[in-house]
Amino acid sequence: MQKSRRRLLVASLPVVMAAGLSTALAAPAHADTGSSLTLAESHQQAFVAGGTGTYTITVGNAGPGATDGTATKVTGTLPTGVTALAVGGSGWSCKTSPSLTCTRSDVLGPRQAYLPITLTVGISPSLAGKTVTSSFRVARGGPTTFQDEGSIAVKDTISQSQTQTQTQTQTQTQTVNVKCPSDHDKRSAV
Repeated sequence: MQKSRRRLLVASLPVVMAAGLSTALAAPAHADTGSSLTLAESHQQAFVAGGTGTYTITVGNAGPGATDGTATKVTGTLPTGVTALAVGGSGWSCKTSPSLTCTRSDVLGPRQAYLPITLTVGISPSLAGKTVTSSFRVARGGPTTFQDEGSIAVKDTISQSQTQTQTQTQTQTQTVNVKCPSDHDKRSAV
């Protein structure tokens, strides 16, 4: 028996970061009563070859109901030449090795977001002028089995120098996949 799949429209919820940065979370536009985790990424400056960069990753709940307190896990995959130097966030338990992972198990109310995760990365000089893609996923469950709820892919063009960074306009591509408790897949570009 095949699972029923359908595409749903998405609504955007604004999220304002502590640093004054604003982004959007993609959420399914349906009348479900459960929680629905969302994932957003932002950074204010272009990445420079041979330097460092910072990702700000926010997990939100777009659903009309609160999460149930099971573990929420964010994982990240960085491209070759981009190395995780530090990761953390208030309320998150994070590590960079053997893989980039942050978890927490507290309840998240409807239409709210956890405090963001900050990921500092080192950027290889060999990436100057190249476009790289980092990806992040959010899942719930635990302790060994997690259900994916969403993902985001972030493309960055690495600058050659600090001078070039000041004049460069950064382009990001973010794809969010949101999975509702009813197991319907939704895909949206934000």
